[in-house]
Amino acid sequence: MKYLPTAFGQLAFAWKLYNYGLNGKIDADELDEDVAWQDGDIVFVVPRALGSAGDLLIALQNNLTIAFGAAAITLNRVREEIGIPLPDPIALEDEQCVGFIYQIRNAFAHDIAEPVWRINPRYRRLYEFGGMQFDLSHLDGIPFSYEHLGGPNKFFEIKDFFSKRFGAG
Repeated sequence: MKYLPTAFGQLAFAWKLYNYGLNGKIDADELDEDVAWQDGDIVFVVPRALGSAGDLLIALQNNLTIAFGAAAITLNRVREEIGIPLPDPIALEDEQCVGFIYQIRNAFAHDIAEPVWRINPRYRRLYEFGGMQFDLSHLDGIPFSYEHLGGPNKFFEIKDFFSKRFGAG
Protein backbone atom coordinates (compact mmCIF):
# COMPACT_ATOMS: atom_id res chain seq x y z
CA MET A 1 0.00 0.00 0.00
CA LYS A 2 2.87 2.34 0.64
CA TYR A 3 3.55 2.67 -3.10
CA LEU A 4 0.08 3.87 -4.11
CA PRO A 5 0.73 7.59 -3.43
CA THR A 6 4.08 7.31 -5.24
CA ALA A 7 2.52 5.60 -8.27
CA PHE A 8 -0.23 8.22 -8.62
CA GLY A 9 2.23 11.04 -7.91
CA GLN A 10 4.44 9.74 -10.72
CA LEU A 11 1.39 9.56 -12.99
CA ALA A 12 0.49 13.18 -12.20
CA PHE A 13 4.10 14.21 -12.85
CA ALA A 14 4.12 12.36 -16.19
CA TRP A 15 0.95 14.25 -17.21
CA LYS A 16 2.64 17.53 -16.29
CA LEU A 17 5.77 16.68 -18.28
CA TYR A 18 3.65 15.73 -21.28
CA ASN A 19 1.74 19.01 -20.98
CA TYR A 20 5.02 20.94 -20.82
CA GLY A 21 6.18 19.16 -23.95
CA LEU A 22 2.93 19.90 -25.78
CA ASN A 23 3.27 23.57 -24.86
CA GLY A 24 6.88 23.77 -26.06
CA LYS A 25 8.27 24.38 -22.56
CA ILE A 26 10.99 21.71 -22.84
CA ASP A 27 14.12 22.30 -24.89
CA ALA A 28 14.65 18.89 -26.51
CA ASP A 29 18.26 19.66 -27.50
CA GLU A 30 19.24 20.71 -23.99
CA LEU A 31 17.40 17.79 -22.40
CA ASP A 32 19.00 15.25 -24.73
CA GLU A 33 22.63 16.15 -24.04
CA ASP A 34 24.96 13.33 -23.01
CA VAL A 35 24.82 12.83 -19.27
CA ALA A 36 27.34 10.96 -17.13
CA TRP A 37 25.73 9.19 -14.21
CA GLN A 38 27.91 7.87 -11.40
CA ASP A 39 27.19 5.79 -8.33
CA GLY A 40 30.33 4.70 -6.55
CA ASP A 41 32.52 2.88 -9.05
CA ILE A 42 29.73 2.64 -11.61
CA VAL A 43 29.80 5.21 -14.41
CA PHE A 44 27.18 5.25 -17.12
CA VAL A 45 27.07 7.75 -19.95
CA VAL A 46 23.42 8.02 -20.84
CA PRO A 47 23.18 8.11 -24.65
CA ARG A 48 21.07 10.53 -26.60
CA ALA A 49 17.49 9.35 -26.85
CA LEU A 50 15.84 11.77 -29.28
CA GLY A 51 16.46 11.83 -33.01
CA SER A 52 14.19 14.78 -33.72
CA ALA A 53 12.03 17.36 -31.96
CA GLY A 54 8.98 15.15 -32.61
CA ASP A 55 10.63 12.33 -30.71
CA LEU A 56 10.32 14.34 -27.49
CA LEU A 57 6.52 14.21 -27.59
CA ILE A 58 6.58 10.50 -28.40
CA ALA A 59 8.93 9.89 -25.46
CA LEU A 60 6.75 11.96 -23.12
CA GLN A 61 3.63 10.15 -24.32
CA ASN A 62 5.32 6.77 -23.79
CA ASN A 63 6.43 7.87 -20.33
CA LEU A 64 2.84 8.82 -19.53
CA THR A 65 1.49 5.47 -20.74
CA ILE A 66 4.03 3.56 -18.67
CA ALA A 67 3.29 5.68 -15.58
CA PHE A 68 -0.44 5.06 -16.07
CA GLY A 69 0.16 1.33 -16.38
CA ALA A 70 2.37 1.28 -13.28
CA ALA A 71 -0.35 3.09 -11.32
CA ALA A 72 -2.98 0.60 -12.55
CA ILE A 73 -0.82 -2.38 -11.61
CA THR A 74 -0.03 -0.81 -8.22
CA LEU A 75 -3.70 -0.12 -7.47
CA ASN A 76 -4.58 -3.73 -8.19
CA ARG A 77 -1.59 -4.90 -6.13
CA VAL A 78 -2.95 -2.95 -3.15
CA ARG A 79 -6.19 -4.91 -3.53
CA GLU A 80 -4.18 -8.13 -3.33
CA GLU A 81 -2.11 -6.93 -0.36
CA ILE A 82 -5.16 -6.09 1.73
CA GLY A 83 -6.74 -9.43 0.91
CA ILE A 84 -9.65 -8.43 -1.30
CA PRO A 85 -10.43 -11.34 -3.64
CA LEU A 86 -11.67 -10.92 -7.18
CA PRO A 87 -15.44 -11.01 -6.90
CA ASP A 88 -17.56 -13.76 -8.41
CA PRO A 89 -20.29 -12.80 -8.98
CA ILE A 90 -19.80 -9.06 -9.44
CA ALA A 91 -22.81 -7.33 -7.97
CA LEU A 92 -22.19 -4.77 -5.22
CA GLU A 93 -20.60 -1.37 -5.83
CA ASP A 94 -17.35 -2.39 -4.10
CA GLU A 95 -17.18 -5.58 -6.16
CA GLN A 96 -17.68 -3.60 -9.36
CA CYS A 97 -14.85 -1.24 -8.40
CA VAL A 98 -12.51 -4.17 -7.69
CA GLY A 99 -13.42 -5.94 -10.93
CA PHE A 100 -12.96 -2.79 -12.97
CA ILE A 101 -9.56 -2.00 -11.44
CA TYR A 102 -8.49 -5.55 -12.25
CA GLN A 103 -9.47 -5.04 -15.90
CA ILE A 104 -7.49 -1.80 -16.19
CA ARG A 105 -4.53 -3.62 -14.68
CA ASN A 106 -4.91 -6.44 -17.22
CA ALA A 107 -4.83 -4.05 -20.17
CA PHE A 108 -1.43 -2.78 -19.06
CA ALA A 109 0.01 -5.96 -17.56
CA HIS A 110 -0.01 -7.73 -20.92
CA ASP A 111 1.71 -4.83 -22.70
CA ILE A 112 2.55 -1.72 -20.70
CA ALA A 113 3.68 0.25 -23.77
CA GLU A 114 0.67 -0.54 -25.98
CA PRO A 115 -2.13 -1.61 -23.64
CA VAL A 116 -5.08 -3.54 -25.02
CA TRP A 117 -8.23 -4.56 -23.18
CA ARG A 118 -8.08 -8.34 -22.51
CA ILE A 119 -11.40 -9.01 -20.87
CA ASN A 120 -12.52 -12.43 -19.70
CA PRO A 121 -16.23 -12.90 -20.53
CA ARG A 122 -17.38 -12.57 -16.90
CA TYR A 123 -15.86 -9.07 -16.76
CA ARG A 124 -17.48 -7.84 -20.02
CA ARG A 125 -20.20 -5.72 -18.50
CA LEU A 126 -21.29 -2.29 -17.34
CA TYR A 127 -19.64 -1.16 -14.09
CA GLU A 128 -21.34 1.37 -11.82
CA PHE A 129 -19.77 2.62 -8.60
CA GLY A 130 -19.15 5.95 -6.91
CA GLY A 131 -21.50 7.73 -9.32
CA MET A 132 -19.36 6.59 -12.27
CA GLN A 133 -20.18 4.25 -15.17
CA PHE A 134 -17.81 2.28 -17.38
CA ASP A 135 -18.91 -0.09 -20.13
CA LEU A 136 -16.47 -2.92 -20.87
CA SER A 137 -19.03 -5.08 -22.64
CA HIS A 138 -17.58 -4.40 -26.10
CA LEU A 139 -13.90 -3.52 -25.53
CA ASP A 140 -12.16 -6.91 -25.52
CA GLY A 141 -9.22 -6.76 -27.95
CA ILE A 142 -9.49 -2.98 -28.39
CA PRO A 143 -6.47 -0.76 -27.63
CA PHE A 144 -6.87 1.03 -24.29
CA SER A 145 -7.93 4.68 -24.51
CA TYR A 146 -8.38 7.26 -21.74
CA GLU A 147 -11.78 7.97 -23.31
CA HIS A 148 -12.90 4.49 -22.20
CA LEU A 149 -12.65 5.83 -18.65
CA GLY A 150 -14.28 9.15 -19.49
CA GLY A 151 -10.89 10.88 -19.35
CA PRO A 152 -7.75 10.43 -17.28
CA ASN A 153 -9.24 12.26 -14.28
CA LYS A 154 -11.61 9.33 -13.77
CA PHE A 155 -8.69 7.06 -12.92
CA PHE A 156 -7.82 9.34 -10.00
CA GLU A 157 -11.50 9.26 -8.96
CA ILE A 158 -11.47 5.44 -9.13
CA LYS A 159 -8.38 5.38 -6.90
CA ASP A 160 -10.05 7.78 -4.44
CA PHE A 161 -13.24 5.68 -4.32
CA PHE A 162 -11.21 2.51 -3.75
CA SER A 163 -9.05 4.15 -1.07
CA LYS A 164 -12.05 5.47 0.87
CA ARG A 165 -13.98 2.21 0.65
CA PHE A 166 -11.09 -0.06 1.59
CA GLY A 167 -8.90 2.25 3.70
CA ALA A 168 -6.03 2.00 1.26
CA GLY A 169 -3.39 4.54 0.31
